[in-house]
Amino acid sequence: MATTETSYIKFTLMLKSSQLSSRNLYTEPRTFMSATTAQAINENARSSVVSLRWIISGREDLVWFIGSVVSSYALFALYVGGILPLIPMVAAWAILIDAPHVFATFSRTYFDRTERQSRKRLLWGSLLFFVVGPVMVLLGLGLAFFFLAALWAYYHLVKQHYGFMVLYKKKNNDLLRADNFFDRAFLLLAFTYPFVAFVARDPDAMKRVPASLQIGVNSLELVLLIATVAIALAWLLRQIQRAVQGQALNVPKYLLLAAAIPMHWVVLLTTMPNKTIAIVAILTIYHNLQYHRLIWFHNKKYSSGDDCKGRFGAAELISRRLLYYLAFGILFGLWYQLPRTLVGRSADPTALSVPLQMLAAFFWGYAFIHYYLDSKIWRVRRDPSVGQALKME
Repeated sequence: MATTETSYIKFTLMLKSSQLSSRNLYTEPRTFMSATTAQAINENARSSVVSLRWIISGREDLVWFIGSVVSSYALFALYVGGILPLIPMVAAWAILIDAPHVFATFSRTYFDRTERQSRKRLLWGSLLFFVVGPVMVLLGLGLAFFFLAALWAYYHLVKQHYGFMVLYKKKNNDLLRADNFFDRAFLLLAFTYPFVAFVARDPDAMKRVPASLQIGVNSLELVLLIATVAIALAWLLRQIQRAVQGQALNVPKYLLLAAAIPMHWVVLLTTMPNKTIAIVAILTIYHNLQYHRLIWFHNKKYSSGDDCKGRFGAAELISRRLLYYLAFGILFGLWYQLPRTLVGRSADPTALSVPLQMLAAFFWGYAFIHYYLDSKIWRVRRDPSVGQALKME
């Protein structure tokens, strides 16, 4: 009997012990899983506060697409400080940096065999831009032509900043309708106002505006200033709303706007000698460096595999090495920008003789083709091959 009772007690203790162990066995993993899940949720919540997806990489984007604004500030400081003379600055920039960036567009269009086949009408039709200027000069519309050319040139700068902003918006899934509206309105007004203010305040710039438009420039400046301040406040409130609602903040977009917009205001609203000529180089060098890096990134598709050999034609050779790309660009610069600089930038083009005005207008054709093609060839949504080359997905 004692033995039976003893055995029963041992069995009961063992049963309780096993129940306790099994309870711990299932409780501890649950506790561990809960802690892991909570940690993951916290990490996701922290990562959703900001979005940091780049076009190439954080380092490359910060150096070339955002940080290269330092080049504009450097030219600005050197020129305003009297260290860098006007003509050497403009000539060196035009031949070594600006013309190669125009050639960069040609490298992925006219020199790309597949682009010539798929965009035949666009590419050959664009050559008509060489005719537009000379014809307008012959018709006595030289002032209107050079005025419109200057407007398109500045708009092209703005449009590139807008294009980079859109790439960052797509990369960071920042595509809500409200944000698209506020981003577009803020960017366009923030770049338009300082340009109109520059024209209104600079006598040399005003001379290049047709007489029929000069009367309304001062009024337009005031209206744009009010609109810019209003949309800037609305844009800022929208960013605060996004933060409060827990929507990710698109940091690359903010950095791009913070780099480009203040630089335009500083350069366009600062008094300097020969301003109408000097600001072209100062404002555009940032644009040039951004574009060169984007093109070089895009043109890697020409050497991405053995199946590419011979497929794209001369574009493969141009983009095979950085040295080739730069050499072709500079050779093009000597052909395009040197005569254009001597003819079209050394004085008010409308003060030149009609033949020289026609020559200056003809050389604008290269820039016009670049502006126009750029508005067509970077449409990521409509051209999947561009999205693939830029690794947008």
